[in-house]
Amino acid sequence: MGTDNDTNPASGEDGHEQNDEAERRATEKYVSDLVARGQAVFEGEEPTSRTTHVIKREDDGRLTVRRLRFFS
Repeated sequence: MGTDNDTNPASGEDGHEQNDEAERRATEKYVSDLVARGQAVFEGEEPTSRTTHVIKREDDGRLTVRRLRFFS
């Protein structure tokens, strides 16, 4: 009884593309939630007292999130 790797959706290039797409969607949801709660601003915008993250859109369109440092 053999196994067929083509039946595994996470194997090969298609699996890699699916993982990239899932990661992109998760990042966009995370960013959207931060913005909705007033905890994030896009790079270049003035942070508020509630801002905990800065969002940057990379050249390839991906979003990256940088957490601001807190001082007590």
